[in-house]
Amino acid sequence: MENISKKTLLETVDTAIEYSAKLGKNLNSVLGAEQQVNETAEESLAEIDAAFDELTKSVLDALNKRRETLKKTICSIREEGLTPLKGCREIIKQTLKNTQCYICEGQDLLDLCDKDRIDSDRCLKFLDQSSLLGSLPAVPNMEEVPAITFQLNLDSLQSSLVSSILSAGEVSRMGPVQITSVLEKPGALLVHWEEVEDRGVDDHTYLLQLAAGFHPTPVPNRSAAVYRDVYRGPDTSCVVRDVRPGAPYTLRVCGCGEQGQWGAWSLPRLATTHQLAFRWSDTNPHYSTSVEGKIATKLDNVVLLLSSIGKQFGPQHSIEFTVLECPEHRQPCEGVGVADLLEETNTLVQRGCVALSAFGSIYVDGVEKTTKLPALTRGSRVTFTCEPLTANRVRLQVDSGNKAVTYDWRVSNTTLSFIALCTQPGWKLMVE
Repeated sequence: MENISKKTLLETVDTAIEYSAKLGKNLNSVLGAEQQVNETAEESLAEIDAAFDELTKSVLDALNKRRETLKKTICSIREEGLTPLKGCREIIKQTLKNTQCYICEGQDLLDLCDKDRIDSDRCLKFLDQSSLLGSLPAVPNMEEVPAITFQLNLDSLQSSLVSSILSAGEVSRMGPVQITSVLEKPGALLVHWEEVEDRGVDDHTYLLQLAAGFHPTPVPNRSAAVYRDVYRGPDTSCVVRDVRPGAPYTLRVCGCGEQGQWGAWSLPRLATTHQLAFRWSDTNPHYSTSVEGKIATKLDNVVLLLSSIGKQFGPQHSIEFTVLECPEHRQPCEGVGVADLLEETNTLVQRGCVALSAFGSIYVDGVEKTTKLPALTRGSRVTFTCEPLTANRVRLQVDSGNKAVTYDWRVSNTTLSFIALCTQPGWKLMVE
């Protein structure tokens, strides 16, 4: 015991405290997981009750509505069929009554004849009315009047309904599509997702949604999140733009099922970017900027490069230049690009610069390349994508229209600026 130093005891206690803290963190994780299981189970049970109560009401309402419709149809057919028959019946009854009176009149005349008290005028009048005895009212045939029937293939309907009801709804252990990673980008988030459960769907379609704020609960009805669609399509990744640096956001994704119905949502993914969105510098007096620096407009004929607010572009980044407006007669020296170290401020054709000219020429460190891309016009979109290779080498891909080129480029620093050169008014460029 005497050989045990105080330092050893302190180290052991510190180790135990650290171990206790880790256990506490693990315990909190387990408790959070248990809470997620219990909350989602209770919410799903409530959703099942609500859904089947609504379904029961809808089915009963539909059955009663159909029953009333069929009964009204029968009543309508009956009324339509009975109306002329009622008229015919009244005519026959009246004719029969008149005929019976005529018979009584004839019998009275016969009695008078037996008593030799014949009234000639009365007999002549009686005989004149005999022509009515041969005329019978028209009576419809049985084939001409309704014989109302009702048909319902009850066995088939019951089988179909029961089969549909027994297969209604689906319980998933977890959403079949889950977000796998979220990478910070300048003023954006690069979201990746994948199928974690085979849904048996050939044509995959996904829906990605974004909500401002942190909403960690996967239970939709207990969340105050207001989600909006940010992507719908077949890809398994998406760059979500126009997010504010430092602001929290929640993402979720789901896939479209076999019947065209959207499936269960993924677990919510909390994300934030700390990188400022791409912005043009607002210190160049020959350009004006707007929309938080995303759009630059050329003001005069002074030839001077416009650059970003700093070195914002680099590995794992992708920047898109959009030509919102451009003059009718563009100059070959005008264009856009990215830069490492600029030696001159009035040209794109120099060392430390990769640029695409207005006529589609590509310059790398001042050297024009053989490959050409489409010329810049109004509506053109040019994308520069950067991938790291080594500490002083990057791979740049330039996309414009339906063409793309790739260059391995030596740089002094992998953090780069983006630039533009406009020599005349009429240019308006947007970066994202």
